[in-house]
Amino acid sequence: MKLDDLSLGALVLIGGVAVLISSFQFSAIPGQDYGADTMPRAIGAAGIALGLFLTAGAVAGGARMPSAERSAWSLSGRALALLVLTLALIVGYIALSDHLGFIPVAVAILLVMMLALGVRPVVALAIAIAGAVAIQFAFGRLLLVPLPRNPFFDLPW
Repeated sequence: MKLDDLSLGALVLIGGVAVLISSFQFSAIPGQDYGADTMPRAIGAAGIALGLFLTAGAVAGGARMPSAERSAWSLSGRALALLVLTLALIVGYIALSDHLGFIPVAVAILLVMMLALGVRPVVALAIAIAGAVAIQFAFGRLLLVPLPRNPFFDLPW
């Protein structure tokens, strides 16, 4: 991606504010010191801090807003195709994960996206499998958030 620190800092700052604001909709969990809003607030605060850091560093370094010539990459056919592919993979996850389970759908999505970005097939497959299993473990065991299951790929966590 070809974003300078000023643009990236502004995007991260806006994203952090959006996550933080949306976290106020979550209610507390009875009997616990923390609720469903804890992680989104922490992520939002970290996003705001990172966005401010990137933006301040860029401004201190004399950065200016990017010109149209420097942003021409975003109008290329490849960038548009990758954007459409990303959106299609998100819709595919929503449509297929309940039927096929998280792990096979996540492996397929990660593999397709990495291949589209030019990662070597063997490396992409290894990372896709390891990533899907790690995400399943993190959500299922650490965060206690169940992801869609598949009886053939049903891991104990």
